[in-house]
Amino acid sequence: YYLEHVAVCGVKHRARLQVLCFPYFWRDLLFLLRVIRYGVKLELFKITSSVCTVLERFIQQAQRIPDKPFVLYDGRVHTYRDIEQRSNRLANVFLQKVNLRKGDCVALLMGNEPDFLCVWFGLAKVGCSVAFLNTNIKAKSLLHCFNCCGAKTLIVGSGKTHLLLSSLWVSRCPTYIYAASLWCPGSDLL
Repeated sequence: YYLEHVAVCGVKHRARLQVLCFPYFWRDLLFLLRVIRYGVKLELFKITSSVCTVLERFIQQAQRIPDKPFVLYDGRVHTYRDIEQRSNRLANVFLQKVNLRKGDCVALLMGNEPDFLCVWFGLAKVGCSVAFLNTNIKAKSLLHCFNCCGAKTLIVGSGKTHLLLSSLWVSRCPTYIYAASLWCPGSDLL
């Protein structure tokens, strides 16, 4: 009887001590078990399925529903087919005229417009990595960002050409403007 009493008191004392010293122990332990369970599920998912990029998902949707609206911009409707065709044309231009290759880094300075998606998808189809530059920064900061990202080429949207005049063609990087009627010294039109 005495040993049972000592054992019960020891367990009660240890439980009180645990609550006083480690009040969140059981909650943390349950959380840890949940994290481990989700981690195992994630690893199993990685092994059993492939990762789908934004471009791959877009191409799937463009094949499945080509005439469905993808972007509504300034009252114009751009379907999956429109964006797919324009991005394919741009990918060909990037390969043939700009001489970009898989693995090249390209800086992209464009505003919020449908052509941003076309250029991005076109570069992704070539296999280029894209460094998106902030359109709200000043010329010196823009030059610093361009130099830090290690980009081989800069592509500028039509509304951002004023940033080129003060800084970027000083760096003598190949610069292309995505527009039909604009031109800046030291740059080419796409």
